[in-house]
Amino acid sequence: MSGIVRTITGKCRMCYACVRNCPVKAIRVVDGQAQVVPERCIACGYCVRVCSQQAKMIESEIEIVKEFLEHEKTVACLAPSFVAEFHPAWPGQVACALRKLGFYEVHEVAFGAYLVTQEYLRFLKEVGESQGFISTPCPAVVNLVQKYFPRLIPRLVPIVSPAVALGRYLKKKLGPGIKVVFIGPCVAKKDEARAEEVAGAIDAVLTYPELKQMLQEKGIEVTSVEDEGFDNPKPELGRLYPIGGGLLRSAGMMADILESRLLVIEGRDDCLEFLKAANEGKMVPQLVDMLFCKGCIEGPMMQNEYSSFRRRRIVAEFTREGLALGEQGKTGGREDLAVYLNGVNLRREFRDERVHLPQPSEAEIRAIMAELGKMGPEDELNCGACGYSSCREKAIAVYQGLAENEMCLPYLILQLQKSNLRLKQELNTVRKQFGDIVGKSLAMQEVYRLIEKVAPTDATVLIRGESGTGKELVARAIHYRSLRSDGPFISINCAALPETLLESELFGHAKGAFTGAVTSKRGLFEEAHQGTLFLDEIGDISLGLQSKLLRVLQEGEFIRVGETRPRKVDVRVIAATNRDLEKAIKEGSFRPELFYRLNVVTIWLPPLRERRDDIPLLARHFLQRACQRLGKEIKGFTAEAMDALVRADWPGNVRELENVVERAAILCEGDKIELGDLPREIRNRAANATGWAYTKGMTFREAVQAYEVQLLLKALEESKWVQARAAEILGLKRSTLNEMLKRYRISPKMVKMYSENRM
Repeated sequence: MSGIVRTITGKCRMCYACVRNCPVKAIRVVDGQAQVVPERCIACGYCVRVCSQQAKMIESEIEIVKEFLEHEKTVACLAPSFVAEFHPAWPGQVACALRKLGFYEVHEVAFGAYLVTQEYLRFLKEVGESQGFISTPCPAVVNLVQKYFPRLIPRLVPIVSPAVALGRYLKKKLGPGIKVVFIGPCVAKKDEARAEEVAGAIDAVLTYPELKQMLQEKGIEVTSVEDEGFDNPKPELGRLYPIGGGLLRSAGMMADILESRLLVIEGRDDCLEFLKAANEGKMVPQLVDMLFCKGCIEGPMMQNEYSSFRRRRIVAEFTREGLALGEQGKTGGREDLAVYLNGVNLRREFRDERVHLPQPSEAEIRAIMAELGKMGPEDELNCGACGYSSCREKAIAVYQGLAENEMCLPYLILQLQKSNLRLKQELNTVRKQFGDIVGKSLAMQEVYRLIEKVAPTDATVLIRGESGTGKELVARAIHYRSLRSDGPFISINCAALPETLLESELFGHAKGAFTGAVTSKRGLFEEAHQGTLFLDEIGDISLGLQSKLLRVLQEGEFIRVGETRPRKVDVRVIAATNRDLEKAIKEGSFRPELFYRLNVVTIWLPPLRERRDDIPLLARHFLQRACQRLGKEIKGFTAEAMDALVRADWPGNVRELENVVERAAILCEGDKIELGDLPREIRNRAANATGWAYTKGMTFREAVQAYEVQLLLKALEESKWVQARAAEILGLKRSTLNEMLKRYRISPKMVKMYSENRM
């Protein structure tokens, strides 16, 4: 078998449900993706059923069948479980729907089951009193024996399944050119159809979901079509095959609990348990009838929601009705059996398909487990989260290449805990610095000094400065360097919300306090308990709310909207504004007592135009972050571009600089941001700059390069791009000029831009 079930790469979420539920562990985990191993897979379909992410896909044969229907005479063979799957549709309506799809004839696999039953009776007469035979119409059981219990292959009754029997019968009756399509709930049928021992009997296999998809595409509603008959002869008790023990019942044999000569085994666990016992010689009944599922009515591709008991009853009633009517199909009668089987071979062979995997030594098993810290039996939790029943079993799977050692959940939790601890330690180290605040200018040195002084205290801090200067960054730096650093840091922009909503956000509200308050809600003061609350744009809140805020600062308590009982809270408040609060006090829009309470310590943040020395540092910092987001590798700025940034006025301050750098990184096509990547209003400022004003904020090397570029551009402009003339003006050799033009990537386009910017 090759690729009946495969994993959709990327959809697998490493839950290992397929590993846990695969009865033969035919799953290989590679790079976190659980892939089916075809040579080990028995095609039972359990991995498809249990995958909640729908990461397992069954190979579809819809296109093959469509091709058959268009160009060949094609016969549909319906598994006996179809009556349970399509109920409450009448069985004949399913047959009619298939003919509308284009099928030439529609047959019940139940008739193939009838043929197989007669062949079983003949076989049992041949072997007489011999013991230990395993009968099964289930290809999953056949795969299981051939791959994992090859010692039992001689015990398998060498008779084909009902589907293969029907396929061979139809090929004999209608000619070898007819196409036979099996339709049922079984994934393993797709594998059986390809088996060398029965090749040619079945040309394609559709699961019930595949058939329903084809019907939907054609707009055929099964319950709306006519009730028609089937084309097969009378199936007798063959319709019972999808129920456990159906084969024995159709052959007139019953399992005897007292004698244990005949056994019915159904279901994955019972099948495995019996085969293991039989493989060891512990179970030797005369005949065992086995189904890997709890009957075919519980096959992996059954989609309706009926219970197994309801499905069993539907199949049984359909069988009784057929027997009571005494007719089914175009011909009928046990007397025609010889005619049916004329020249049809219902026997088959089986072969040893076992897969040999390397077996680790005890030392190798211990070494694999030691990688996960499992040094002794006390460390082997055997929790089963990885999909294997024990740590040793998983270690063996790792050695065999079927599993990854990191699949161990307790190990991953321990590593996660260690990682969290390490990250907390790193975060604490970062918090002791100044976070994302960048700058070495004298103005920023004063800001750092104040942060150092005020952070260890619980003093209220008022941060003032223009918009975009980084007030929240300063607030965070204060919090993370304070004694409250392990507590929450909560931030809110007071100007962004109307008064009523802002009050509810800050103080919370009781259920029913206003329309829409269907539940009570904690406010930000409660959320920030034992931490820091940052109130940005404090100058924009109303006078009424200012008085309530003042109470919190003075008394450490507040009242939720809709309540009367005050609540205590322990919060440090840091406020920020870009407004002139002294002027607001004079105008009566800001309470002086709140101002004095907030203004215990004031930190003034300078605008960017007053700290131009920091612009190169900030620009490189923002470029690095932008490159990480965009997945680009940009090494820096050309001298002209950096000069333009340094000379700009920046009314939006640091925030505007960040946006400009990100825009330039998006537009940049080389390994450095050039003047042309910047907005026109910024690059215009660089056109006529000279001397110290031109190079301020640059390193010595950047300044020299910038000056050289300006000289080159001026010479080229004057010489109208005649390089020989430009070299003469500069007193350079022609080859030296060419080398410099290549180094700085100067082109006529740049000269044109330079000229435009000077205008």
